[in-house]
Parts: sequence; C-alpha cells; structure tokens
Amino acid sequence: MSEETFRIVVTVGVAMVALSAIAMAIAVTGMFRAIARIQSKSDRLFDRMEPILATVRKIADENAPKVSAIATNAEAVAANAKEISVDAKEMSHVAREQAYRFAIVGDDIAHRTRAQAAKMDALVDEAVVQVHVAGVQVKKAVMSPVREASGVAAGIKAAVTTYAAANRRPGMEKITQDEEMFI
Repeated sequence: MSEETFRIVVTVGVAMVALSAIAMAIAVTGMFRAIARIQSKSDRLFDRMEPILATVRKIADENAPKVSAIATNAEAVAANAKEISVDAKEMSHVAREQAYRFAIVGDDIAHRTRAQAAKMDALVDEAVVQVHVAGVQVKKAVMSPVREASGVAAGIKAAVTTYAAANRRPGMEKITQDEEMFI
C-alpha cells in the first residue's frame, strides 16, 4: 500500500468517525428537546387541573343537593385526571431516564471514538517512522555502491596520473627539501 493510499484511508476513517460523532450529537439534542416538550406539557396539564378541581369542589359544596350526581361524576373525572397526570409524570420520569441512558451511550461512543482516533494517530506515527527507516535503509543501500565506485574511480585516476607522471621528472625548482637531503 502506497503512502498516499494509506493517508487517504486514514483520512476517510477519521472523517467517518467525525461524521458519526456529529450525527450522534444531533440525535441526542433532538431527543433532549422532545423530552423537554413532553415534560413542559405534562407540567402545564397538571397545573391546569388543580384550579379546575378546586372549582368543582366549590360548586359541589354550594349546590350539593342539586348536583350530587354530577359531583360523583366529577370526582370520577378528577380521579382519572389525577391518574393521567401521575401517568404523565411517570412518562416524563421514564423519558428522563431514557435521555440519561442515551447520554451515557453517547459518552461511551465519544470515548470509544477518541480511543480509535488515538489508535489511528499512533498507527500513522508508526507508519511515518517505518517509512523514515525504510528511506534511511534505501539510502544506505544506494550510497554504498556509489561510494565504492567513487573509490575505484579515484584509484584508477591516481594510477593513471602516477603512470603518466613516471616519465617526467620534476625540475630543480619543484624538488622538496626531503628530496634534496636524500640526494
């Protein structure tokens, strides 16, 4: 696998991880909004039911003989409304628990995503080091024969120069002090 292909694969992997993290954040945000709407509606319903119940009791107390049948029906309705409000409150509680679970799952996914990104980073670093080591080894493998060839060429040049200079003797002005003492 070439280095460019490897970089493309790593880039695609990191992009997929980032897109999944963004999608998860959008989903969790939408869920939190829906739960908040449900909770506010149930709270408003419960708040509206309390004054109604108070009014019904007042009417029943004032007009007890006339509306005794209506009062019994109203109490049944009130009981049902209370049960509905309790059920709505329980639903709100369950919705909060689900949101909490989704938040935990989201955190777990985020932690796993970070761990995978760290692994990818380590793999990229390791690949860079391996490419560098391979480059150094290739350089050594290529430069060793070049140095040897340069040495052979220098030896041949020195031999040719020595052979060509063997027939020429230096003049008196080019004789060194050691040569003078030798003579």
